[in-house]
Amino acid sequence: MQRLLFPLLLLGSGAHAQQTSVLFIGNSYTSTNDLPATFRELALSLGDTVHVGISAPGGFTLAEHVGYGPTNDAIGSRPWDHVVLQEQSQWGALVVEQATTTASAAVQLCQTIEANYECTYPVFYMTWGHENGDALNCGNFPSVCTYEGMQSNLREGYLQLATYNDGYVAPVGMAWKAVRDAHPFIDLYQADGSHPTVAGTYLAACVFYCTLFQQPCDGASFASTLPPDTASILRQIASTTVLDSADQWNLDVPNGTSAFWDLVAFTPNTLTLAQQGQGSSYWMVSNGDTSTSAQPTFVFLESGWYTITHIYSDPCGNVDTLTSPPFEVIITDVSEEGGIVPYDVHPCGGSCLEIRGIRGGERFVLSDPRGRVIRAEALTGERTSFSTPPGIYLWTISDRAGRRWNGRIGLW
Repeated sequence: MQRLLFPLLLLGSGAHAQQTSVLFIGNSYTSTNDLPATFRELALSLGDTVHVGISAPGGFTLAEHVGYGPTNDAIGSRPWDHVVLQEQSQWGALVVEQATTTASAAVQLCQTIEANYECTYPVFYMTWGHENGDALNCGNFPSVCTYEGMQSNLREGYLQLATYNDGYVAPVGMAWKAVRDAHPFIDLYQADGSHPTVAGTYLAACVFYCTLFQQPCDGASFASTLPPDTASILRQIASTTVLDSADQWNLDVPNGTSAFWDLVAFTPNTLTLAQQGQGSSYWMVSNGDTSTSAQPTFVFLESGWYTITHIYSDPCGNVDTLTSPPFEVIITDVSEEGGIVPYDVHPCGGSCLEIRGIRGGERFVLSDPRGRVIRAEALTGERTSFSTPPGIYLWTISDRAGRRWNGRIGLW
C-alpha cells in the first residue's frame, strides 16, 4: 500500500487547552481507583477538558467485551476521539507466546469502533507485570515466571496489537518498570501483587495524558491523594517514557480508514468495487476510466492487462492510495446450450466453489479463460464443493443424455 499524504492530527500539536473524549474498555485494572476519573482530573488541572466513559467488569477479557452489550452500547454512544482497550493482565502477556483469542478480539473491537466513527483512535493499554511474575501460567510459559519476563511479554504483545490495528500504545507498563527500577520506595502494587495502588493508578493516568495529548504532564497541579513529591516523580517518569520514544508507541500513526476496497461483483468483463469508510474516493483504471463513486462498476471492452488505483480521502483529513497488482481480462463469449440451467454453480466463500442440483452421473469441467482445464471430475450426491485458486473460470456440466451447460464464475 502506498501512502500519498497523511496530515498528522496529533492532539498535542496545537495550542494548549484542548478537548477530547475517551472511552476505557477493560476490567479491574481500569476501574480500580477510577482511572478514567483520575485521568480527567489530571487533564483538567492542565487546562484540558476530557469526557470519559468506561466499560470494565472485573476480570473481563477483550474477547468477552466483543459480545458484551454494555460495551457495544458505550462504543456507539458517541463519536469518541479515543477508545482504550485493556486486556486481562495475564492474557496480555501471552500474546507473544501462543495464538490466543486476544488478537482476533482486538480486531473485532477495532472494527466496531471504526464502524461507529471512522476517526476514532484505538489505544492499547499496556499493563504491568505482576509483582513476582505469573505463578499460574509459569509452568506452561516460563517467560512469565518473573516480573521482568512478564513485562517484556506485555510490551511486545501490546506493540503487536497496536501495530496490526493502526493504534496507539499507552506504555503504562514501561513507566511502571521505570518507577520500580529508580524509585522502589513508591509502592505501585496492592497486597495482591497485581492491582494498582493510588500511585499506580495515578501513574497510569499520567501516561494516558502524555499519550493522548502528546504533551508532558509535569506541570499538573492535581496529585490525587499522593504526597506532592511522589506525584511529581510519577509525572516526570510518565512524560519521559512516552515522549522520549513516541514513535515506538505508534504515536505517529494516522487514524482513519485506508484505501483498501471491497470486491462487490465481477464478470469476465466487468468489475464492481466499494470503498471502505464514509469518506470520498477517486478511482483510476489503466485504460483511462475514472470514477468518484463509492461503488463504481468498470467495464472492460478489450482483453488485456489492467491496474486500478484508488485514492481515498477519509473524514479525518487523511489521504491514502492503493494500486492493484496487474490483472488480466479476457473477453470470452459463454453460451448455455441446454436451455434453463438446472444446476447452481456459485462461490461459497474465499476460493471455494459449490455445485448444487446434481442428479448423478454428470461430468464437470472447469477451465481458465484460455481453455486450459483446471479440474475435471464426475459429480455425485446432491451437491459438492472444492477449493480453486482465485480467478475467473469457465465451467461445463454434461449429463448422461449428452446435454451440456456452460457458464462462468469468479472466485476471489
